[in-house]
Amino acid sequence: MRVGLVLGILTSGLLLIIGLSTRQFETYSVISGTLGIICFLLAGIVSDSFISGDRARANYYTETKRDRKKRIRYSYLFFLLGAPNLLVAIVLTLNYM
Repeated sequence: MRVGLVLGILTSGLLLIIGLSTRQFETYSVISGTLGIICFLLAGIVSDSFISGDRARANYYTETKRDRKKRIRYSYLFFLLGAPNLLVAIVLTLNYM
């Protein structure tokens, strides 16, 4: 899980520094926001958040405990990768206005 947070902080920090130094707030805000939204969507897909209850129940009973832990780990990874990027997108957008 730390890997996702570190990668998220590194990518968002890099985009923040480039966006502030080049004064192209809008461009880097869109890049950072898109990356954050994509990571959030991937986290939702991997964690089975976008499926119905009966399908989630069927998946729960057919997957092994090891597979479930792996799926949840990847969901956390994508979430922690996307959260800092969305925060940077908000900061750059507010700085643009």
